[in-house]
Amino acid sequence: MAPGLIEPPAEMKWVKLRTADNPVEAGFVRGLLEAAGIPVQVRSMELWTAAVEIYFAEGARPSVWVPEAHLERAEQVLDEQASVRHWPDWSCRRCGTRMEGQFTACWRCGAGRDDPDDYPHNNLDMQ
Repeated sequence: MAPGLIEPPAEMKWVKLRTADNPVEAGFVRGLLEAAGIPVQVRSMELWTAAVEIYFAEGARPSVWVPEAHLERAEQVLDEQASVRHWPDWSCRRCGTRMEGQFTACWRCGAGRDDPDDYPHNNLDMQ
């Protein structure tokens, strides 16, 4: 268990919060909840390989579970994440590489998305 998390009693009832589309999504959700101090379990990770073949079968994809007493707070954490501003995709003004919106710097040349001093000219994608 990560530092700062409260160890739930063994007899605590766990409830499924969400079924993830893949292990990366399950890990992301787990990280958000752990950062909020919420105990979390990820189940069915071992079935992920088979999920490609039986994708829609219940239990084949990873699922995120929390103690029932933490369910409301866990849902709130996920709702807060969903409401965070998402940036549109952008093109680097220095080298022209197309970047996904969540990146704040160009992976190719390191120029920042929002720093006008990083760029020799303006790009309408950024406005």
